[in-house]
Amino acid sequence: MALTEVKITALGSEGQGIGTLPSGKTCFVSGVFPGEVCLCELENETSKYAVCSAVELLQESPDRISTFRPADEVCGGLPFACLSYEAQLRFKETRVRDCLTRIGGFGEELLDEVFKPIIGADDPFRYRNHMQYAIRDGKAGLLCAKSDKLGDYDGKLIEYEIFGLIKDIVCECFDRAPTRLFDGLVLRGSQRTKQVLVEFVSSIDAPHEVTIRDAERYFETTHLFDNICNTCEENGYVLNGFLFRISPNKASRRTRTGVRTVYSGADNYDEIFCGRTFRIKAGSFFQVNTEQAEKLANKASEACSGAGVIYDLYCGCGTLGLAVKQKDQKLLGIEVVPEAIASAKINRSLALDDNEAGECEFICKDVLKADFTQLIKSGKIPSPDCIIVDPPRKGLDIGVVKKIMELKSPKICYISCDPATLARDLKMITREYKIEEVTPVDLFPNAAHIETAVLMTKE
Repeated sequence: MALTEVKITALGSEGQGIGTLPSGKTCFVSGVFPGEVCLCELENETSKYAVCSAVELLQESPDRISTFRPADEVCGGLPFACLSYEAQLRFKETRVRDCLTRIGGFGEELLDEVFKPIIGADDPFRYRNHMQYAIRDGKAGLLCAKSDKLGDYDGKLIEYEIFGLIKDIVCECFDRAPTRLFDGLVLRGSQRTKQVLVEFVSSIDAPHEVTIRDAERYFETTHLFDNICNTCEENGYVLNGFLFRISPNKASRRTRTGVRTVYSGADNYDEIFCGRTFRIKAGSFFQVNTEQAEKLANKASEACSGAGVIYDLYCGCGTLGLAVKQKDQKLLGIEVVPEAIASAKINRSLALDDNEAGECEFICKDVLKADFTQLIKSGKIPSPDCIIVDPPRKGLDIGVVKKIMELKSPKICYISCDPATLARDLKMITREYKIEEVTPVDLFPNAAHIETAVLMTKE
């Protein structure tokens, strides 16, 4: 197939380069950056756009810090690994502002007033407290983009050093004793408490008791558990839990659910966050970059300053609300997942003393279905002075936006992990609220994602 020369002019939401084909059609090319010219091969084409793969780089960006390699050889989760950190921050900041302008319809004059510089990481390396590795052909690693094969990546870019050491122990064991039992490895832990959680994952479609028995025999006969324990101890860590999970389908693997058993220890580890202790259970959500998440929490804390009552919607296991709550403030956390609420109640007792813990309540309820007006009228919950909302990537359901507006809270702090859905939601919320500040915070160096904190006050 003939190769086409393409000049890259922008970056897409997943970090892919954007250029234009000779026909005038927009094309997306992974592994290349604005200012670069490459020879491309057409992979897929629709009536609106094309997807190409870069075969050769003709002109290199001054922001590139390592040699070009075809995208199908490199881990798909790190599109910015070859880009200087200064350029990464610049592109992420531009993306947030562009979404607010293009999707939200906010003018440049307003953004010049409220938009704050992106908060980058002090150290953009080895920041992830949570790694999900795929296991393929006796190796554990990260998958290539749109592929089921493992790609190359530099471990120091993202993973804690102890995770890399454990991964090496696992691969060494697979070399000695090949097995098809496992297709995933999840490592979580804290550099502050020095606790590690190890979870092997299997998608084998067999009776659960048989698969669990075979996995336990493998851990014992290969001494894999003992070797991981020793590696942790030699490096100043404690293996707090060693688990095995059966997730037979894509949905259970994506949501980190299934049949989970504890081979040894506990199904959790402790983390110090904003000076308070939190218990993180296997499968539960916690921001992957502890240090940067604290900077995000600081922005939420600014919004909650002076508030008597704080609502934490989509509170998960309660970490954000409990981190920002100050003495004499009341906190109401709402989350639909029962396990998350159970964890939030545990974290309440760990993070706060008895008096402050009594000022916090966590309710297991779907935010969309909660009748806040009736609950307030009946005296079951107080009216909010500040609402923290930290929704999933899809943003807020329009029904949730309406409920937030009905509450008429004096202040709102919207924490977003997707600038596009953030801009869409702000377009509705700002009918009654004024944006005071927009601050991007980079929790994902070398990856394309970006978090944003937006502080708003009632008009």
